[in-house]
Amino acid sequence: MKKCKGIPYNPIIFETRDDKNLKKILSTNKEEFIDYIHKLGLSVKHQDSTINTHYTSTTTLTLKTRCFKVDFNDNFVKISPIK
Repeated sequence: MKKCKGIPYNPIIFETRDDKNLKKILSTNKEEFIDYIHKLGLSVKHQDSTINTHYTSTTTLTLKTRCFKVDFNDNFVKISPIK
């Protein structure tokens, strides 16, 4: 892992109630977070097919490589991409 340098911008803030588990916080707020990263440059690829009446569908979400700064506080977590 390598330290990122730059200036944080355009943060998103989630209430945490003193929770420090980022994965749990993002899971609880997944729809809002997906909308947020989509605006930052999320690539969405969808593929579906039907073979012998068997339907399959795959959706892949790919986030552009980007560094984020995450600040935890007692009541919220602030996530900011770095320019």
